[in-house]
Parts: sequence; C-alpha cells; structure tokens
Amino acid sequence: MDQLGMKINVSREALKYLDDNILLGMGSGTTVEIFIEEMSKVGFKGLRIVPSSRRIDKILREKGYSVVELEDKCDLYIDGADAVDRELRMIKGGGGALTREKIIAYNSLKRIIIVDETKMRENFEGIYLPVEILVFSFKSTMKRIRDLGLNIRLRGQDSPFITDNGNYIVDVLIESKSHLEDISRKIKEIPGVIETGFFKDLADTVLIGKRDGGVEKISKIS
Repeated sequence: MDQLGMKINVSREALKYLDDNILLGMGSGTTVEIFIEEMSKVGFKGLRIVPSSRRIDKILREKGYSVVELEDKCDLYIDGADAVDRELRMIKGGGGALTREKIIAYNSLKRIIIVDETKMRENFEGIYLPVEILVFSFKSTMKRIRDLGLNIRLRGQDSPFITDNGNYIVDVLIESKSHLEDISRKIKEIPGVIETGFFKDLADTVLIGKRDGGVEKISKIS
C-alpha cells in the first residue's frame, strides 16, 4: 500500500472516535485534509470544529461544517505529525501551524494523532524542528538560536514563509539523538521565539497506517 492509501486507512480508523455533537479541535496538514474528506463522506454535520489554520478553516466551511473559535476545552483533537516516536513525542510544524496546533491540543480533553508509518522514528536525529519567531528583529533572534550551536535556516530564505499569525518559521536541525527536549527548552527562552514544534504530552493516542493495510494503535488511554 502506498502512502496515500495508508493515510486514508488511518483516517477512516480515526472516524470511530467521533461523536456528532462534540467540539472537535482540528490540526493541519495533508493527513488532516484526507481525514476531513473521509469525514465528509460519512457526515458528522453536527460537529462544531476549531481549525488550526486558515486553510483548514476554508476546507471545513466548503464542506459545510460549523467552524467556531476556541473558548475553553475541545472534547477531542485530531491532527497529524511530521515525526513521532513510541513515547508519543512529536515534531510538528511542517505546514507552519505549530503554534495554533499546540494551543488547541493543550486545550483538548483527548488528543488523537494520525500518521502513516513513514512518520514513525526511533529518534529525531537529522530532522528539522520548526520554530515560529517574530518578524521584529528576526535576524537577532536567529543569531541567538545559532549561539546555542545550532544549524538553522529561515524557511523561504529570500521570500520568507509567513505563518497565519504573521510570523516567520526557522527550521533547526536536530543533530543528536538525545537533545531535542533540551534544545526546545533553550530555544523557547529566547525573546522573539513564539513556539517550537516539539510536542510532548500532547498525544493520548497515535494511530499508524501501515503498508500492509492495517492500523496500529499506541495509546496512553483505554
């Protein structure tokens, strides 16, 4: 089975966690878009949905779903990830929505992450960690990140990528198997940094679409 097939299968499995009357938080990315397509085939038009990006907001409205602001707690959060390990730690932000995704995930009672098996990692070495930073004084913020001994790049270079929050994204190379959490913490201490794409304790269940057509479940909850 190819990657698209794996994403469709895992999206269909995640539909089993939905209830028509809940407040649903929605992440961003290609897997989430496939999930929305599969969800729209089934229905669930009673859902109220909090989107994490303008693109997902637009897709949901086009499908006829009720899009609302986050005011308190979502009953359930559905999202993908760029990389996940079996401790349910994640790197997110490939699409640039990491800050909004983290806010919604933090404010959700249950978090379901859906990925295909290519996103599973034993460690995060060699992967880029997205970091959202203010446009104001961004060059000095980047220098302070480099001062930590990190290899970084501004996403978009001469034509920088702009997040829905009006900020830039810096991608930071993870060069060691063990220092992701420490790096994320140190980066977040720098003024001008909004958020990093390291997500810890923000996934309750990870559903993994497999090449053999199955779906594996790793969960902290029943």
